Amino acid sequence: MDTSPHQPKQCAGFQIEELDGETVLFHPKRNIIIHANATATLIWQLCDGSRSVPQIVALLSEAYPETQEQIAAEVPLAIQDLRKKGALEGG
Repeated sequence: MDTSPHQPKQCAGFQIEELDGETVLFHPKRNIIIHANATATLIWQLCDGSRSVPQIVALLSEAYPETQEQIAAEVPLAIQDLRKKGALEGG
């Protein structure tokens, strides 16, 4: 399945590890380690290539209505950051 450039998708090969209470996205073959807070980890998990950025924002806004404005501002930035670090493609 081709991923639309507007539907971010996890890069293959990443694993999620819990180390000393922190979440780490780890890609052993590419030697990438990304320390991620709970929000960034959740966003990364939602980036499965089937949802657009606005759909991810809407989903999280529905789940956490008290922080809708913050979600709308932070989700695109988190996706951009995860893409720059090599954990996402597209988006």
